[in-house]
Amino acid sequence: MKIPLTALADRPVEMDSVEEAATLDLVADGVEFLDDVDVLVTLTRMGEDVLAQGTAVTRVRQNCSRCLEPVDTEIAGDFQSLYVPTTGSYGKRMDRKDFEWSDQRVIFYTSDTIDLSDDIRNCLLFELPKKPLCRKDCAGLCPGCGANLNETTCTCEVPAEDDPWAALRAIVQPPDPPE
Repeated sequence: MKIPLTALADRPVEMDSVEEAATLDLVADGVEFLDDVDVLVTLTRMGEDVLAQGTAVTRVRQNCSRCLEPVDTEIAGDFQSLYVPTTGSYGKRMDRKDFEWSDQRVIFYTSDTIDLSDDIRNCLLFELPKKPLCRKDCAGLCPGCGANLNETTCTCEVPAEDDPWAALRAIVQPPDPPE
């Protein structure tokens, strides 16, 4: 999402936009981006510097981490960055390298536009569920036959519990708890 600096006034400007996931280069393993990205951003121009504060929202499809069924999830992320010109005092002091300052990113620009694409992409990728679930009580797959335990019960034998202390308990009985 590229914003021309000439479109910004000396007061905060609120912009909303719909961006394609492919345009923002939204790519992650095992994730399908289902919808376009809704972006709402407030841009505040402070001389040559521009403060961008915004929210991005979209829907994704991932596989459940337990049963491997598709799961659709809405994700929303917030971003905040300060865009400063490379020719300004920050640019001269910081050798024109982007850096983090508290919770805010400082990004240097050279042309008459600022590009919010990296901020939008990063805030959404950060919000992707690490272990998506189709539901909280998902039973997952049977480790023996691979059946989806949410849909059916399997007849596999339950493996004996692996108890590393079983041999020791056979030799020495634990003491009775105090009464």
